[in-house]
Amino acid sequence: MTMSNLRYTTVESKTTGLEAIKLLEDPYSGIIFTYGKVSFEEDDANDHLKIKFDYDILYDPLDERKGSDPKQFEQYIGDLLQELLHEELAKNNVTYTGGVDNENRTGDIIESDSE
Repeated sequence: MTMSNLRYTTVESKTTGLEAIKLLEDPYSGIIFTYGKVSFEEDDANDHLKIKFDYDILYDPLDERKGSDPKQFEQYIGDLLQELLHEELAKNNVTYTGGVDNENRTGDIIESDSE
C-alpha cells in the first residue's frame, strides 16, 4: 500500500523490503526512514498522552544532518506520525502487533487440557 501527500510518500526499503517513508518537504526532503516501536505515555499533569517512538534513518542525502541535533527532526516526524495515526484510525486501518501486556491483563489465562 503506497501512501502519499505533499509532505511524504512511502517507498520500499531496500534493506528490509518493508515500507519506509520518504520526506518530500524541506528541510528534510529526501530523508528515508522507518518508525519502530510506538507507545503512549500518560501525562496526568496536562491531561493528555505523549507519543513515544523509535525511528531509523535509512537514507539521508545530506549526511551532515545525521550529526546535528535530532530534536527538530523528531518533532517533525512525531507530528507526521500523529497525522498518520489519525488518518488510519479514521479508516479503521490500524493493527496492534505488540503482543500481550501481562502487567495490565484483566482476565485469567485459560490453559488448554490437551498436552
